[in-house]
Amino acid sequence: MKHSRQSPLHGDTDIPGRMNQRRQQIVRAAYQLIVDKGLEGFRIRDVAAKVAINTATLHYYFPTKETLIQGVVLYLIEELKRPLVPKRKEPFTASEKLQLEFRDVGVRIREAPDQLLVLNELAIRSWRDPAIARILAHLDELWRGHLSSILKQGIAEGEFRSDLNVVQTANSS
Repeated sequence: MKHSRQSPLHGDTDIPGRMNQRRQQIVRAAYQLIVDKGLEGFRIRDVAAKVAINTATLHYYFPTKETLIQGVVLYLIEELKRPLVPKRKEPFTASEKLQLEFRDVGVRIREAPDQLLVLNELAIRSWRDPAIARILAHLDELWRGHLSSILKQGIAEGEFRSDLNVVQTANSS
């Protein structure tokens, strides 16, 4: 059980927990504004207004627009890691993992199009914004690493050709 200290003047002093909660609230608000307005219409003051704080307070949690967008990308990564297709307990073969990935994308398009919208906004903006390009490159690197691990598993299990070029195949995705 978690105990938090109480201060007679300030109430709950579980500052790290409250900071984390506030950061998550800000990130979710920023994410939703990107969905609603795109990155071209994305303004820090709108995020602050959406969570009922002033911009100075928002900058305490996210010093720059880039750090806030990084927070949105991390949130998006966690959302993308969460499978939308129900799956049985592991272990999965490599082929089963790939099939699940394809099915998950299909379900995601139907049930969570906001994720793809945010990814698209980031991709378009990355052409003109090196900071976002770096953030998106990191996301792409994570995806290619995930695919590579599935492909290597498939080779080890004998499901995929032993001469399969894992890097080239993952980069073709």
